[in-house]
Amino acid sequence: MSTITRTWIAFAAVGTGLIHIALVIGSPLALGIPLAILGVIEFGWGILAFTRDELPFARAAMVVAVAPLVAWGLLVAAASTLQTPALAAALDVVPWGIAAIFQLFVAGSLARHARRKREGKRTTASAPGAARYLTALMLGALAVSALTTPALAATEAGIYAQPHGEHDSSITPQRDAPAGEDTEDLFNIPSHEGH
Repeated sequence: MSTITRTWIAFAAVGTGLIHIALVIGSPLALGIPLAILGVIEFGWGILAFTRDELPFARAAMVVAVAPLVAWGLLVAAASTLQTPALAAALDVVPWGIAAIFQLFVAGSLARHARRKREGKRTTASAPGAARYLTALMLGALAVSALTTPALAATEAGIYAQPHGEHDSSITPQRDAPAGEDTEDLFNIPSHEGH
């Protein structure tokens, strides 16, 4: 597998892990725990893949990339059949769909590599030149960030995040409390309706 393809697979795994970790917030507990575990595994595997010449645990990674797709399909079917609004709300198509794109890329790339290896074709490629590698690295990072950002914004964590440029001094102390006075009103902490 070429260094560029391996790097893109690692980027996709990191992006998928970030999305799955962000989906934990606002998910029912029975869905949140597996999502947290899955997200940490995907993120960690992506980071590990950056550091290796060969992708680690390629067969297991292929299963981990496909299993959430099957689970998402089953959960969508269950949410619509059983008419459970709490579960349906946690299965927003934007973050789940973008994670699915990354997962399909990882699974497809790993399957293609495994097939080439099985057929005895050459699976290692020569190292790319520095300019070509840096260009590919930049394009991979831009593609993953361009897809991951709206996915994260569509999660519960992203919906309630403080927008940039709207930070103010409302959390700074308003005055010093004299000795013995109640300090409960010392801070003006803004409320977050909807939590």
